[in-house]
Amino acid sequence: MRFQDFLTFDKLIAGSIVKFLYWLGVVIILLFGFGTIAGSINTMGYNAGLGLLQLVVGLVGVAFGILLWRVVCEIYLIFVAMNDKLGQIRDKLPGA
Repeated sequence: MRFQDFLTFDKLIAGSIVKFLYWLGVVIILLFGFGTIAGSINTMGYNAGLGLLQLVVGLVGVAFGILLWRVVCEIYLIFVAMNDKLGQIRDKLPGA
């Protein structure tokens, strides 16, 4: 890999960045989930039913959030992979 590939956008670095952003997003989603769970425990002190509902919504929200974030990151990685494959096809064409 040459430095010129980065300057001309022939080689993309987005794949590595997306993997880092995926894990960063998972940590952020988990932190929000723990905050919701902590809030639900506090809510249970004065309304047990509402606190339990908040706990369930928090747990489901964390699971759904991580799943949705994974799908978004995979879609972006698919676009990056398609660009790489199209570049390989272009390089194999005669006269390229």
